[in-house]
Parts: sequence; structure tokens; C-alpha cells
Amino acid sequence: MTFRNAALYALMAGGLAVLGLPSGPTPIALMVGLMLLIILVARFPARQGAWLGFFFGLGYFSLGFSWMLTSLHQYGDIPWVGSIPILLIFSAFMALYPALFGAVLACLAPRPRLLPLAAPALWVVTEWLRSHVLGGFAWNLVGYGWDRWTPFLQVADLGGVFLLSWLMVWPAAVGASLWLRRATGREIGLQCGAVALVLGVVFGYGEWRMTTLQTRQQQDTRPPIRVAIVQGNIPQQLKWATTQQKDTLDRYLQLSRSLPRPVDLVVWPETAMSFFFRANPDYVQQITQLSRELGTTILTGTPSVDRESADDPWRFYNSMVLLDETGSLEQRYDKYHLVPFGEFIPLRAFLPATFKKLTAGSEDFSSGPGPVPLAWGKGDIGPLICYEAIFPDEVRVLATTGVQWLVNITNDAWFGDTAKPQHLAMVRLRAVENRLPMIRSANTGLSAVFDDTGLELGRTHPDVAETLVVTLPHGSGQSFYQSYGAWWIGLWIGLLILARVRGRRMTRQLVQ
Repeated sequence: MTFRNAALYALMAGGLAVLGLPSGPTPIALMVGLMLLIILVARFPARQGAWLGFFFGLGYFSLGFSWMLTSLHQYGDIPWVGSIPILLIFSAFMALYPALFGAVLACLAPRPRLLPLAAPALWVVTEWLRSHVLGGFAWNLVGYGWDRWTPFLQVADLGGVFLLSWLMVWPAAVGASLWLRRATGREIGLQCGAVALVLGVVFGYGEWRMTTLQTRQQQDTRPPIRVAIVQGNIPQQLKWATTQQKDTLDRYLQLSRSLPRPVDLVVWPETAMSFFFRANPDYVQQITQLSRELGTTILTGTPSVDRESADDPWRFYNSMVLLDETGSLEQRYDKYHLVPFGEFIPLRAFLPATFKKLTAGSEDFSSGPGPVPLAWGKGDIGPLICYEAIFPDEVRVLATTGVQWLVNITNDAWFGDTAKPQHLAMVRLRAVENRLPMIRSANTGLSAVFDDTGLELGRTHPDVAETLVVTLPHGSGQSFYQSYGAWWIGLWIGLLILARVRGRRMTRQLVQ
């Protein structure tokens, strides 16, 4: 096989793998795409392996992130002739991580027999790097391909989404090893039996964990809470129009008044209130009046502005505020992991003043103090605004503060349709990893509520204005991943070292 043909096949394998993501038709496609990549990389030296990984990543990310075109063109006012190159450049940058995989795999696994040891661990290390380097972008990790099979997701309470990624790549590496070695029928049977055994154990663990946790829920003496989600479905084109503010507020007030009572918590989406609360006391009064009518607390997204003193510049925040009948604005969380180019411009001081964000407003948002809980009488809330929910390690840190509920408010209106199920799958897994219920309110959907097993208790329809009321049990709030998740990267690196040692030993034996 020529390298040119291999590069084309790698690009196609990346595109095939996208079909296994939550928005695609079958998760098997993800495993097959990864197997093809490993087969191709194993046939070439490190330099060419890097290029093959790069082309795989280019296909995988260009299609997997295609929803960005909606953000760039429709809402960022960037013509198609500019939007497509921007997507390709970003995808090429993300493709550096599969390129690293392709380059290093040849060194760690000089023989096909080492692929099942080296390839899954190496892939997970590159995903971990992609989640952390330069702020990270943990979207579409391959572990989310298991989203359709809830029992498999349960091992996330041991090793998070990265363990699920390992479980996605390992069978692919076994298949690649067998193909490259032209294995005998007996070897194929034994290896496939081992894969089936491991996946069977994972499935059995998942069924057991779901049963035990659901039994604990039934025996829990703490009363469940009734949560109401209000999905306003405000078009992105109108969301930030000052003439729309009153109509937007009226829609949320009207939808909330239609809720069946009693409810303990009403959750509105990210920036549901697209105005500064302190500058609009009349609007705050209407919301606190609603809180009194419903006898409940209202959690809403809103922009905020502050400064430490009269001499300091104003700082703008993307916030989440708990409002009750007192109208106090003290219970406020400010988003700290901001979206580059959407909420702030990196290296702003070195760019021309005409360089604007993709979202409304000329000012950059500032970062909040970090993952901190919101105090609520029925249990502290773990706040997550939009993009923050895709970072497993950051949510894990928040979970260790003793929160009882995770709440993700978001506005996915400025993404394409494929992003909505992808984002929802990531949010769902955060509940499983930390064994905490997850409440998600999205402006245009998908809004949903999950218990601590990741079981969906209710969901709204996309692109409609509606409400959802769910009775939500408490979660255990404890998991191995939550306590020891930071140490897993050491295990993956240890497996890579082991693969390297075994590879050198096998090479020396062949030379002798």
C-alpha cells in the first residue's frame, strides 16, 4: 500500500468514526474507524504514522465539529468562504493529538502483538492532553460512543470517560493486531473471547451498579425534590435585542406560572435573562413575585457586571443566580471556564480592536473564581454553565465540595443540530462519574434530567417552548473516580512504559 492511499484511507476512517458518536447512527462505526487507523499506522514508520494520525483527526474533527459552521456563518456573520477554512484550521489543530498517537505508536508497539497494550493507553493519554492543554477542548472523546448502552457507562464511576475511551480503543487494537498478524483461527477465537469476556464483565458491573443504586434510592429516607425546567426557545437572533427583553421575561414568567405545583426548584437556561439584574430592579421584582407565588427558588442564567472600586474597570461575567422571595442576588456563580472567541478573545492585547467575539457584546467576559457551589436549603448545587460540563476533571473537583445536585444551564441555539445530542451525552456522563443527579436546562433544548446512574428521567423536545417537571431522588455523591480520578493518568502512562519495555525486549530477542 502506498502512503498516499493510506492517507486517504485514514481520512475516510476518521469520517467513518464520526458515525459512532451520539448524534450518529451506530457506535460500532467508531470502533471500526479506530481499528482501521491502527492498522494503517502500524504499517509505516513514526513520521508517516504521524501524518496518518493527522489525516484521521482531520476527518474525525471536521465532521464531528461541523456544527461550528452554524456558529461561524449564521451567528458569527462570517461568510461560508471564511467559515469552512476556519473549521478546517481548528480541526487541523485538534488533529495534532491523533498525529501524536500515530507518531508514538510505532515506537511503543514495534510488533503487532503489542498493539492491544500500547494503542488504547496512548490514545487515552492524547485525549487527556486534548482536555487540558491550552484550556483544553474535551468534545467528542471516543468514550462517548458508549452513550447508547447505559450499563456500559457505569464503569465511568471508576475511571471516568477516559476508561470508556480505553474500552472503545482496546477491541479495535485487538482486531488490528489479529489482522496484521494474519492470526490463526484459534488465536482469533481466544482474543475475541477475551474481548467478549471483558465487555461482559463491564456490562455485568453496570447492571449490578444500576440495581444497587436504584435500591438505595428507594430506601433513602431523604425526600426527593421536584425540579421544573423552563425551556424558553428564544431565537438566537432575538436573544440579545434590548427590545426583546420584556417579551423574553414575560415568556419565562408565563411558562413558569403554568407549572404543576408544588415544585422545589425552577431552572431557567443560560442567560435566559439577557440583561443586568442590578440595572433592572423592576424585572427582579417580577421574578421574586413569581418565586413567592410558586413558593420555590428560581435558578436562572444572566450576565453580571462588577468592579471592586470606582477606579477599577467594569468586569462582565456569564452568571447563574439563585433568586427566592427575598430577591437577594448574593447567591451567584460566575462561569470560570470560558469559550475562546465566543466569550473572550485570547491574547486580546495583541489583536486589533476590530477583532470581535462570535457572540453578542463588545466586551469580553471575565472568569469567575473557579468551581464553587451555590448554597441551597435542600442541598448545595454544583453549577455548570454550558461548556464547563464537558471537562470531566473540573466537574470532579466541583463534586468533591459536597454538592448534592449538578445543574447545567446552557444555550445551544448557536450550535448546529448535531451538537445538541453530543453535548447532552457529555452532561449525562458527568452524573455517572460523580454519582450525582444532573439537571440540564437549555434555551432551545435538549433539556433533560438524569439520576446518578445516568438514567434519563425526562427530556424536552428541541426547538420548542415547553416545561418539564421531574421528581428527582438524591444521589450517593460518592465514586472511586471522584476520589481518585486524578491518579488514572498515572496508570495510562505506566501501561505505555510497560509497552516500551516489552517492545525493546522483543526487538533484542529478534536481533539475537
